Amino acid sequence: MRQRKRLYFITTLIIAAVLMFFLGMVLTPERGKAEEATPVQTIVINDQSGFTSAIAEVASALMPTVVYINVTGTVKQRGPGSGPFGSDPFFRYFFGPPEGEREVPISALGSGVIISRDGYIITNNHVVENADNIVIKLYDGSEHEAELVGADPQTDLAMVKIKPITGMKYAEFGDSDQCKIGEWVIAIGAPRGLDWTVTAGIISAKNRTDIGVLGPTGYEDFIQTDASINPGNSGGPLINLRGKVIGINSLIVSASQGSEGLGFAIPSNLARNISDSLIKYGKVVRGYLGVQIQDITPDMAKSLKLDREAKGVIVADVFEGSPADEGGLEEGDVVIAFNGKQVETVAELRNLVAQTRPGQTVTLKVIRHKKQMNVRVKIGDLEKLQQLARAGAGNETLGVTVEKITPEIANELGLKNTTGVVIARVASGSPADRSGLKAGDIVFRVGNQVVKDPEQFNKLVSELAESGKVMLLIRDVRTGRVGYIVVPVS
Repeated sequence: MRQRKRLYFITTLIIAAVLMFFLGMVLTPERGKAEEATPVQTIVINDQSGFTSAIAEVASALMPTVVYINVTGTVKQRGPGSGPFGSDPFFRYFFGPPEGEREVPISALGSGVIISRDGYIITNNHVVENADNIVIKLYDGSEHEAELVGADPQTDLAMVKIKPITGMKYAEFGDSDQCKIGEWVIAIGAPRGLDWTVTAGIISAKNRTDIGVLGPTGYEDFIQTDASINPGNSGGPLINLRGKVIGINSLIVSASQGSEGLGFAIPSNLARNISDSLIKYGKVVRGYLGVQIQDITPDMAKSLKLDREAKGVIVADVFEGSPADEGGLEEGDVVIAFNGKQVETVAELRNLVAQTRPGQTVTLKVIRHKKQMNVRVKIGDLEKLQQLARAGAGNETLGVTVEKITPEIANELGLKNTTGVVIARVASGSPADRSGLKAGDIVFRVGNQVVKDPEQFNKLVSELAESGKVMLLIRDVRTGRVGYIVVPVS
C-alpha cells in the first residue's frame, strides 16, 4: 500500500514537471528573437489655454503691423591707391592715401514695425543709415515713400514715418523687463527678402552686453533668441504670445551669415525710450551721472566685507562738478539700485542713466561703510556736456572737428585717462576723409607732441601743415589699434 502511494506521488511530480516545462516553452520567447514592438503611451496636452494655436493667432494678428523696407542710396568707395589692405589707416601710412574716390549706388532690404496710428515705424539704424530714398511696403501690398525722422547709431535704432492710411494696423510695446528666459517668442520680417516670414523660438538669454557690435560708446542690452533671424529680419519685431512687441531684431552672430540660433533683439523698454525721444526731438536726449564705475568682483566684495555673491557696481571716481558730485555720491560707494531697479553690472547702470531724462531726480541705493543709504541725484544732460567740449574744436586744415576727452567721455570710450582728443566729425572730401579718418578715432599725438585739448591740436596741426604733411598718433575706432598715420594736406 505504501509502495503504491509512493508510486502515485512520484508519477504526479513527473507529470507536473513535464507540464511546467512545456508551459515555459510556450510563454518564453525564443532566445535571440526580439520582442514585438509596441507603441509608447500617447501624451495628451491639455490645451485649455489654446497654446497650440497661439503662435498662429499671434502671427496672423501682428503680420499687418510689420513692413518691408527697401532702401536706396550711395556710399563713397575708395580708389585702388589705398594699398592691399583697403582702408586700414595704418597701412595707408606705407601705401599713401587713396587715389580719388567715387560714389557707388547701394540698396538695402530690411524690416520694421508700425508703432502708432500716426504712421511711425521703428527699424534698425543700419537698415536706413545710407538712405537717399526709403520705400515702405505694407502687408496689403501697397508701397509708400517714407521720411527719416531720426536715428541713433549708439543703439542701432531709427524711426521713419509714412502718411497713415485707412485701416492701418499698429503694434504695441510690451514690458521687456517681464519677459522670461525660456518664454516662447516669434519673429516676423523679411529674411533674404522673403517678406512676412514667421519664425518661432524661445528667449535664450537676457541683458547681453558683451557682444561688441556697437563700439565703445554703444548702449548694448540685447535679448538673445533662437528664433531664426537672418539678414532682412533687421528692424522687425520679436513678439511674445500675448501679441506684444518685446524686442526689435537687430543682429545675428554667425560665421555663415545665416541663422545659427544666435539672434539678438533690442529690448522693447529701450526701444520705446529711444522712439519717444526720436519722435519728440528728432534725436536722442541722454542723461549722465558723472562717475567712473567698475563691476564688483568677489575679491572686491571680500575686501569691502560684503557678501561674496554681492551684486552692484563700485564708484571708482566722481567727476568734479558733475551731477553725482553735487548729489553727494562718493568714491567707494557701491551702487546696488537705481530708482528702485536692482543694478548688477556697469552696463546696466550706464544704460539706466542714459535712458533717464536730463533734469529728473533719481534715487540711488548705495552701500557706504557697510551701511545702506539713499543718494538723490539730479541727472545731467550728456549732449550739453559734449557741446561744451566742442568749443573751438574745428580744424579747417584737416577738415575735422575734435572734442576734448572729458572724464565722462573717457569713461564712455573705455579709456584709462583723458589724454588726447576724439574726432567728432570729418568733412566730406577733406584731407582727413581722404586718409580714412572717422568720427570716433582718438588722436593722442600730433607729430611727437602729446595733445591735451582742441586748442593745442589746432596749433600743432597749423605748425606741421607748412611741410605739407601732418603725422598723427591715433586709435582707430573700427579696429581699436593704435599707430601713426600721415595725412597729406598740400
